[in-house]
Amino acid sequence: MRIHFGSSVPCVLRLGGVSAGFCGETEKFADITQERLLAEFLPADGDLYPLSFVLEEPFFARPPRCCKVYRYDCGADVFAVRFSPREGGMRVLAQEHAGDTLVTVFAAGGQVQATLDGKGGNALAALPQAEEYGAEELAVGGQTFTAIRCRQKNGTRLLLFAGGTCAFDEEVSAFEVGEQLTVQRTLADIAGHTIVRRLRAEGNALIETDRTVQAREGFDPNALPESLLPFALFEEIAAGGDPAPYLAPALRERAPLLKDYLGDFCAVTVPREIFYLTHGQINAAGLAYRKAENLYEIKFFTADVADGKATNVRPVG
Repeated sequence: MRIHFGSSVPCVLRLGGVSAGFCGETEKFADITQERLLAEFLPADGDLYPLSFVLEEPFFARPPRCCKVYRYDCGADVFAVRFSPREGGMRVLAQEHAGDTLVTVFAAGGQVQATLDGKGGNALAALPQAEEYGAEELAVGGQTFTAIRCRQKNGTRLLLFAGGTCAFDEEVSAFEVGEQLTVQRTLADIAGHTIVRRLRAEGNALIETDRTVQAREGFDPNALPESLLPFALFEEIAAGGDPAPYLAPALRERAPLLKDYLGDFCAVTVPREIFYLTHGQINAAGLAYRKAENLYEIKFFTADVADGKATNVRPVG
C-alpha cells in the first residue's frame, strides 16, 4: 500500500521510528507492507506539539480529527492538518458585537472556535484556520442571523446562526442579503464554473430556492483535448451543471441518470502515480466521496471518448 504524507506546517516525518524526510510544502510517500506502522510528524516550529498515530485499519476507518485522509483501492493520502500549541490556555482572536449577540473567536488546544452569546440563544461552533475573523448581523427576508466570516487565502468561509443553531456553513466567493441570501462560489476547475445559489429564510433555517451553474466566458466543451474531457465531464456533474455537451448522442438522452449512477461525489482528483502502476495507463479521474468530516473515499472512473464526446462512463478497479 502506497501512502502519501503531507502536513499543514513544515515537519520531519518519521515512519517506524526512522526519519523519512521533510514534508510540508512538499509531500512524501512510502510503500507500506506492515499491518501496523507508527507515523510521527515532528514540527519544525518548537512551539507546536508533534503528532503520532498508528497506521492500521481502525485509523483509516476513523482517522483522528488532526488528520485528513483520502482512501483508495491502491493507496491513501494522509495529511496532518491540526497541531496543538505547547502554550496552554485560550487566546482570543476576535471579539465583536453582531446586533445584540457577542461573538468571541478564540484558539484553544489547536482548534479555533467561536462562542455566540445573545438574546436569541447561545452557540459554540468550530471554525477553520483563517487569516482574519469578523462578525456582523444580517437580515434575510426579515429573519435576523448572526454571521461569522472566516477570511482565507482562497475565499471566505461564511457561517450564519439563528436561535443558537447553525443555518449555513459554506465557502463563498461573494454573497448578498435581501429578501433572500444569494451566495456565489467560483471553482478552480477546467470550465471555471461559477455557482450562484439563492436561499430563503424559514424559521431559523435557510432553504435553497434556486441554483445556477455557469462556465467561464468563452469556455467551449467542443474545444477540449480528449485527454481532458473525462475530467471536465465529471467536474460538470460535481458542480451541478449539464453534462449533455460532453456526451455522444446515444448517451446524451441518459444524462439525467449519470448523477445517480456516479453517486454523491464532492470533488474530482487526478490519480496518484500508484494508480497507473496498478491499473495501467488509463485516462481516469478520481471521484471523492465524503464519508466523515475528515475522511474521503476515492473511486476511479473513466469515460470512453470518440469524436470528442464521451460514449460510455465506467468504473476502474
